Amino acid sequence: MTLPTGLPDVPPEAVADDAVQVEAAESELRRLGLEEIRVRHHGDLARLEAPHADLASLAVEPLRGEVLRAVRSAGFRSVAVDLEAVTDG
Repeated sequence: MTLPTGLPDVPPEAVADDAVQVEAAESELRRLGLEEIRVRHHGDLARLEAPHADLASLAVEPLRGEVLRAVRSAGFRSVAVDLEAVTDG
């Protein structure tokens, strides 16, 4: 789970809420068998980082729809897939 760093004047409770949202999205993705996908929190946008081998399958139905439902169920309005590989952190 990763939250953006260097945000000015972000109250601790907002960071905690963001962490809960990220964990909920990642938990739902694991339920779909996507163990290595990481969710990055950018307000209403969830940026997904996945291994290169998984990128193509994320854009194809039925997995695409399942991923959208899983991430949106955690409270994100938009979902984006990062074309870089998963990064540590």
